[in-house]
This record gives sequence, structure tokens and C-alpha cells, in this order.
Amino acid sequence: MTSTPFKNLEEQKLEALMQLQLEETKENLPHLYAFKWYEWAWEFFTSTNKFNLLCAANQVSKSSTQIRKCIHWATEKALWASLWSTRPNCFWYMYPSSKVLEAEFETKWKSFLPKGAMKDDAKYGWKEMRKKGELEGIRFNSGVIVYFKNYAQKVIDLQTASVYAMFCDEEMPLHLYDELIFRLVATDGYFHMVFTATIGQDFWRRALEPKAKEKEELIGAWKRQVSLYDSMKYVDGTPSQWTEARISQVKSSCKTHTEVLRRVFGKFIMLLGRKYPNFDATKHMKKPHPVPEGWHVYVGQDSGSGGEDGHPAALCYVAVRPDYKMGRVFAGWRGDGITTDSSYVVKKHIEIKEQKKLKPIVQYYDWASKEFFIVASGMGETFIPAEKGHEIGEKIINTLFANDMMAIYETEELSKLGSELSTLKKDENPKKAKNNFADAFRYAVTKIPWDFSDCTGLMEPFEKVEEDKLSPYQQQIKERREMMNEGEEEKWEDPDDEMEFWNELAGEG
Repeated sequence: MTSTPFKNLEEQKLEALMQLQLEETKENLPHLYAFKWYEWAWEFFTSTNKFNLLCAANQVSKSSTQIRKCIHWATEKALWASLWSTRPNCFWYMYPSSKVLEAEFETKWKSFLPKGAMKDDAKYGWKEMRKKGELEGIRFNSGVIVYFKNYAQKVIDLQTASVYAMFCDEEMPLHLYDELIFRLVATDGYFHMVFTATIGQDFWRRALEPKAKEKEELIGAWKRQVSLYDSMKYVDGTPSQWTEARISQVKSSCKTHTEVLRRVFGKFIMLLGRKYPNFDATKHMKKPHPVPEGWHVYVGQDSGSGGEDGHPAALCYVAVRPDYKMGRVFAGWRGDGITTDSSYVVKKHIEIKEQKKLKPIVQYYDWASKEFFIVASGMGETFIPAEKGHEIGEKIINTLFANDMMAIYETEELSKLGSELSTLKKDENPKKAKNNFADAFRYAVTKIPWDFSDCTGLMEPFEKVEEDKLSPYQQQIKERREMMNEGEEEKWEDPDDEMEFWNELAGEG
């Protein structure tokens, strides 16, 4: 009888000790226990989809959520058998630049990495990997190494690795996508990207916000767009720091409605400060049609050494209606990742001409490359110098798109041109810019004698702005353009319907 209270006391001490140990363990594993989960964050954390895209408003912990998942997958061996057929040993975590990495490691990674007794634990332990003082990665005692990479690295530095999971912070430049995805092929690995759409590349827009009848990219991927309103409470129902008042304060700090859509609602907004702001991929990328007989073909060529680090060469083929009021980019080529000399580019041009049975009116070349002209002439191809002036070329291209006089066929190769036109910035360093396809396009169209007599759009590039920000003159131009478009819709529902009409006539003839 007297031993029972004594036994209960021992049990109570044991339970208290176990609870203390549990609390200490939780405190030392912040990636699992330090912060509560939003509903969308928990979905992302637990997703085992091969592709995971999270486009979210600013400061809602999207990056933190991805860091927590990376640490969890690197240390939780019990998960591995269900995720991979072989034991994982290599993850990549991508940032825009090395400077961003150092800041993120100090402010976020160190907040979530195991600490205290768990810092050296056989399961959760880890060490920094530095080379010449620069952070290279994290080596976990589990056997997984997380290597830090960045979008500014040369493509050659992003090769020769089999990666089991890739985590990308902020919007990946599309020219890196194919190479990076290939890193996951051998392992049947997993791709993650969390971002606020500040670049606005059309591939990612079509993945997240495809319009009606538009091709959706990455069908079947886990995709989520998150607003600040989606972050007002946690999974357990308790309120978060995001209140109506705080969200209203964020709204009021945004300069434009566009910024509100991007930074509060997590919407996909195209880049501001673009070199070709009047190009809209949703309008100007069109389903391919046969080019009607009698349309004139012009060619633009841009030189490049190619290879892993050099700029790729490019060829662009534009068909123009005989009245010079409509044009289509119907073919093209960009030599990504291969070394090219003038002879290679001329042979590629001849191959495309023969394949499509083309007889171009004029072929323009980048006259900075004297070698190309000599080689082309020797191979029987006549090229004349292109107009290389950026100002006039960019004005013409923007005017063509502003008045819907130009479209680009939506093929695998020409989607690269659409990507360049969507993302090139006015103040971008030309040595670093991915602009070769756009330059070949510019060379092809600048000297064409376009008939702009029916245009209501300005012969000037201009940013699309909110209606309440338009000047009286811009508002007038907008209204006139809408009136013109209404009239056109009675005749042609879509510019490509006209092309189908002429193709049918040609076939009947």
C-alpha cells in the first residue's frame, strides 16, 4: 500500500524528464518545430510531386518553407526509400547570386539548421563547406551534401552532377532550365522553385496562369499561388501576424496596382523596364500556319562563338504580307550550347532554306562579323549589312507589336525568341544579356519597308501602365486603338484567320 505513491512519484519524474528532453529536442530542431505552418506551406513541405512551383507574395516565408524542406529531406532517412530507388547524396540549392546566398545563410539557414546537441548528432549533424572563404555547401552527417549554386554561374559549372533534389529560390532564368532539369534525370529527382514573379518569363506564366485554349506547361506539377490573405492563419487555426490592417499597410506601400498584384496577391506580372514592352506572349505567340504564297521572306543573322560560355549564333526568318502591314516570324534557330563558326551558321541557314523551300527577298547579317560575309559569299549566299542601331530597331519592333502587325509562331525553337523578347531589360549589360535571337529578329525587320499608315500605336516603345496613370495623350491613343480593334473583329476574329483564308484560297487554286 505504501509503495504506490512512491512508484507514482518516480513515474512522474520520468515523464517530466522525457518531456524536458522532448522540448529540448524540438528546440534544437527548428526546421521542424520552431515555427507554425501555414496550410499552403505544409502542402509544399509534404509534397512528393516531381515538380513543385510556389509563386507567392513577398515576406510570407516561402523561402523559409523551402529551406525547411531541404533540411528535412537531407536528414530524415526514413523518407528516402519512398522518394528514391538509390541512397541520395547530392542536393542543389539555387540562388540568384553568391551575394544573395551569404545573406540568406546568415539570416535564414542558421535559424533552421539543427543546433545544440543536434548540431553534431549522427542523424541531424552538419558542417559548413567553404572554399577560399566562400560558402560552397552543407555536409550533413546523414551522407547528403547540399551544394549551393547560383543563376549567375557559367553553364559549364552547372554540369556533370547527378542531383537527387533541386531547390530554386526566385525565378529561374529560362535559358538554364534544360541544363538544370537534366541534372535530375539519372536520379529521377525532384524539382522545387519558390518565387515572386519579378522577371515574368512566359514559360513560368503558362505553367501557373495559362489562359483559355493556351498550352499549359508542366501539367501535373504541384502548383500554388499564395497571397498574403492565404497566410492570415496557421494550420491549427490560430491567427498569424498577417492581419487585415497589416496587409492594407503593405498595399498602401506599393506604388502601382501592378505591384499590389505581384507582392500582395502573388500574381504573375510581366517584367517592368523591358526593352520590348509591347510584346505580349499571350497575344503575339501564335499557332503555326503555312505561310501564304506571295508573302515576302526576310532573314536576319546574328553572329556568336557559341559554346558553353559564348553567345549563341542565331537566324530569324520573317514572312511579310505583300502590303507590308503584317508579318510573321515563322522559322528560326539559336545555337545553344554548341560551338559555331561562320561556316557552321551558313550551312545551318542553307539547310533551313532548302527544308522550307525559301527564296528570301533580302538576307541581313551582323556586319561586325566580316568573316561571316566572306564565308557566306564563298558559299553562294548573298547577305547585306543589317541596320544595327538599337533605337530605331527597338522602336520598329515595339510599334509592330503595339499594332498587332507582328506575331511569332509558337514552336519549340521560336519559344526561345519569345522568352528573350519577354525578359530583355533596357539597362541590361549586352555582354551578359541573352539577346542573340532578339538581335537576329531586329536585324531582319528593321529595314523592311513597313506600311504604318493605319497604325494608331506610337512609333515609340512605351510601358503598359494602369489606366489611372495614363497621360491624356496615351488615353486617347488607347481609345483609338480599341476602336480600330473593334472594327477589325467584325472582319477577322484573329489575324491568323486571315492567313487560313488565304491558304485555303491557294489550295483551291
